[in-house]
Amino acid sequence: MKLPSREECLKLLKKYGVLPNILEHMLVVNKLANHLAKKLKAAGIKIDLDVVDRAALVHDIAKSEELKTDRAKGKDDIHHIIGEEILKKEGYPELGKVVRRHSLRELSKLETWEEKVVNYADTRVKHTEVVSLRERLDDLNKRYNIPLKDRAPERDIFALEKEIYDKLDEKPEDLKNVIK
Repeated sequence: MKLPSREECLKLLKKYGVLPNILEHMLVVNKLANHLAKKLKAAGIKIDLDVVDRAALVHDIAKSEELKTDRAKGKDDIHHIIGEEILKKEGYPELGKVVRRHSLRELSKLETWEEKVVNYADTRVKHTEVVSLRERLDDLNKRYNIPLKDRAPERDIFALEKEIYDKLDEKPEDLKNVIK
């Protein structure tokens, strides 16, 4: 798989006008995702650390642009799809697929550990703070006005958390200590 370097990722983020607050969020997600990926690899899980690192670093590459449009008012949330398109255009289609999967709407489509880790790490970060899944889901539901009938991904993200932590010697609460 062709991957950009970390420096190239940062240049892409600048090229696509990523706002400073979005960049700060992505850096926290990146740190958490890298932590989890290293722990999973140490536990014998086959996971590509470089893919996790780069995908977590650019996962919200299209979020700033989305916030400038009507989609930011909860009418749509497709920055994960646009992010995939950007990365394809830039020559990184496989990385684009991992970025596309970081949305809660994509939970049922997660295939690889790289996709799972980036999705989960992003879900645990509210702005730049590591929070519980419950707190993050409540925030997302409030922000995007998700009807109760459309909350099926909640069951899936808690199942993903269990799948990850069944392989590790730590608990989900321990993730808050990673960025301190």
